[in-house]
Amino acid sequence: MDNKTKYTRIIRIFLIFALTIFIFFLLKLLLQYPFFYSIKKGIINILIPFLLSFIIVYIFHPVLYWLEKNFSIKTWVSILVLITIYASLIILLINFILPLFGKQLKDILLDIPGYINEFEILIFRSKENISLLNHPEVINAINNTTDLISSKVSSLLVDFVINTTIFLFKSIWLMILIPIIIFIMMKDYNLIYEQVTKFLEKHRKKEWIQLLKNIDKKLGAYIRGELMIISYMFVGTLTMLTIIGMPNAFIFSLIIAFTNLIPYLGPYIGGIPLCTYAYFQSPQLLLASFIVILVMQQLDGGIGQPLVFGSQLKIHPLKVMVVMIIGGTSSGIIGIFMAVPIYIILSETFIFIRPKIKKVYIK
Repeated sequence: MDNKTKYTRIIRIFLIFALTIFIFFLLKLLLQYPFFYSIKKGIINILIPFLLSFIIVYIFHPVLYWLEKNFSIKTWVSILVLITIYASLIILLINFILPLFGKQLKDILLDIPGYINEFEILIFRSKENISLLNHPEVINAINNTTDLISSKVSSLLVDFVINTTIFLFKSIWLMILIPIIIFIMMKDYNLIYEQVTKFLEKHRKKEWIQLLKNIDKKLGAYIRGELMIISYMFVGTLTMLTIIGMPNAFIFSLIIAFTNLIPYLGPYIGGIPLCTYAYFQSPQLLLASFIVILVMQQLDGGIGQPLVFGSQLKIHPLKVMVVMIIGGTSSGIIGIFMAVPIYIILSETFIFIRPKIKKVYIK
């Protein structure tokens, strides 16, 4: 390949990259207008049941396939098992988890005004020892902050009740539709796989099957692994917090379990609300909470993660942190959860096409 052709290809790749970025920012700008935002919201509402159904099928299909293969279980039986699991989770969510979550969140919000009063008393007693607290600007800032928090607590409680009720009514159609989609996906899972394989072979893209297998292997390992980690972090933290007598342990265990997705700092970030709450309970609970966080972090880092992932997922924790920060900055909480799966897909695709790009430029 001569230099002119090489530079032409480089310019073409650069233009495609620049055009992709331009389209992304253009879409972001258009979504600020009500009309386009409504279209986006409608598309998301349509895709949500299919996405949730796919995630459920994707997580449980390998286990059900293994049962079918080793115990000669028919496909309709495995589908029935999966739908039974789904129905059981929904019943558990409605009858136990949501009421418990709502009760404990209400208790925490109602306790906040009392903690603010204790905080103000603490500040008042510390004025003699800390000269900074005697400045009018600092005093005004503290008073304004405490007043703002106090005024927000009641509105947060009302908003929570209203939003939860609306969410439950909106979710009824999802609860009905998702089992139907799960049934269709499970029934035709192997057929869809075969059709995709035939399509790629027909268009002489058989090597792309290996790319799909690589993505499936790493993405599946990550999603199932993180679900296992969230589960044992939640159960372990809840058990230990219940033993030490921590009020509203369910909510704090959930926070620690989900923030544990963040490498290194996750359990400590999730432990901040717990330790703040424990501080206003008693010194003994505060110390015990520190110990719970340290024990769970050590168990997760030393035993849990190596057992769950092993050598299947070779992604450096710093990369995971950077990817999550980018995802959170661009798309909030959803971006944090979607960042690593998207990174895995892009990374495996790049590894796959890199040799092909090199061959083009070597010629």
